[in-house]
Amino acid sequence: MKDDTIDEAKLRDLMNEVSALPTSIEPPADAWGKIRAEIEKTNQSETARIRYWQNPVFLAAAALLLIAGSSAVTAIAINRRGAAVAREAEKQIAAAPDTNTGPASLAQFTVVESDYLRAVNDLSATLESEQDSLSPETIAKLRASIKIIDAAILEARNALAADPANKTLIQMLAKSYEQKVDLLKRTTEMARS
Repeated sequence: MKDDTIDEAKLRDLMNEVSALPTSIEPPADAWGKIRAEIEKTNQSETARIRYWQNPVFLAAAALLLIAGSSAVTAIAINRRGAAVAREAEKQIAAAPDTNTGPASLAQFTVVESDYLRAVNDLSATLESEQDSLSPETIAKLRASIKIIDAAILEARNALAADPANKTLIQMLAKSYEQKVDLLKRTTEMARS
């Protein structure tokens, strides 16, 4: 039940009690000194803590640790990825038919060619990420050799366009791809060692 009426007698008694309360309370004489000392102590420790984090030596050490840690993680990730790509390329090459008894037709070779292209792409990407470990001369020789192999592939492709049933041309094209994959594989292994 809700009582919306105010008991005037109780209200008067409450007002009398409130007016009898002291209007100001003085803290003990040494209280302000203790409070001031605590505030100063807190400010000093806060300043010292901020200075610790702003210390250039500490910041340089933290940056160095961050760089070293991220470099280590990156190196591990690249090595794991590179090893996985090399294993996959080896499987693809092993699954490819021997070029001496290779595919009998251009249609059969196009299936094998996709495996070669996948292996070339994977090995090229791995080599690209690890090329900093190779000398500029080695990279230049690799690019020159790949250019020669790519020219041989293009020449065999153009010849096959004119004579798609020529088994010798199909074998030459397969052999050129095999050489390219082998060259990339060996160079990638050299970059890792």
